[in-house]
Amino acid sequence: MNIGLQIYTLRTIINEGYDEIFQKVAEIGYTGIEMTYNPGDGYKVAEALKKHGLVCTGAHIPADALRSDPRQAADFVTTLGSNRIIIPWIGGADIETEAATIETAKRFEEGARLAVDNGYELSFHNHTIEFERKFGDRTVMDIFYDEAPTLKFEIDCGWAVAAGADIVDVLNKFGSRLSVVHIKDVDETNTPTEIGSGRVDMKVALDTAKKYGVTWGIVEQDNCINYPPLESVKVSFDYIKTIN
Repeated sequence: MNIGLQIYTLRTIINEGYDEIFQKVAEIGYTGIEMTYNPGDGYKVAEALKKHGLVCTGAHIPADALRSDPRQAADFVTTLGSNRIIIPWIGGADIETEAATIETAKRFEEGARLAVDNGYELSFHNHTIEFERKFGDRTVMDIFYDEAPTLKFEIDCGWAVAAGADIVDVLNKFGSRLSVVHIKDVDETNTPTEIGSGRVDMKVALDTAKKYGVTWGIVEQDNCINYPPLESVKVSFDYIKTIN
């Protein structure tokens, strides 16, 4: 599996510049970058990616930005050399009730079909609440899966485990609808930590994802507590090399 990095992990040092940061990421061994949404920086990011031999694996683009200016969002992803658009989270009101969740799923399906018609892929990235909140016998994730059949999923392994889900069961359920996976580990307090130092069986998770043709695993650590950011992502990468 190819290993990329969600640039959100390095947000506290990104002001050093894409060129310098991407060089350091590439030197660690990462081959891909998953971007956050910075439409004004598209060309600068694309140049830095090319210079350092990195691939853009996709971009996290908020649902509100997709609704308000879908063309700008699509242009941003295209400029980076990708076609993968990932919704990174969804607002509380959108999943407050079963009816609201179903309506959100239908909007996702409409967006996913539009994306496919125009050569893109639309995915959803989970946090804990989508696995924790249930309406009857269906979680929010179940509803998204059932009601938005064109939608793909970027399963965040750490947040799924933090929500009490069995990561192997989750990856098997979403199977052929997986786009990429977020390689995230969490400790006993469900705080994100370096890969291999928490309680997610990442080897089993990666091996399961590979069965469904997933070719990219993306490291994301929401806050780097134990080490400075670049050292943290190196610790994670070095561990992944031993299991991938």
